Amino acid sequence: MKHGKLLALLLCLLLTALLLAACGSLTSPAETVNPAVRAAAGTYVGQYTKLVGSETKNEEVFSLTLKEDGTGVHARNDMEFKVTWTLEGESFSMKETFIGDPILYTGTLKDGVLDIVNGDPDTPFTYNYVYKKQ
Repeated sequence: MKHGKLLALLLCLLLTALLLAACGSLTSPAETVNPAVRAAAGTYVGQYTKLVGSETKNEEVFSLTLKEDGTGVHARNDMEFKVTWTLEGESFSMKETFIGDPILYTGTLKDGVLDIVNGDPDTPFTYNYVYKKQ
């Protein structure tokens, strides 16, 4: 009889452990997000664009919404483009999904100002985008 109760107790403990393991982590997804990424998430309003090397600023309406999960939306010229992004220190990088090849952006995020370029700044027709966090 003792062995039967002990076996039943061990089975209950084993089932409880399996159920807890199946539930996954006890931390919420928000707790696992890097604090710098959490702070960077939000909406950025475009200040201006310009060709790299040019002083002439183009007045355009554009914005960028960054989510804590590393995704977002780049809105410009009445179109919306899905993006994925990363932040390491002040180094910001983003990949925009568009027809054909993805467009890569790199730059900096410092004090709520996002300053990025699309592609290689040493090639013609590379644009510099400057945003300010709302």
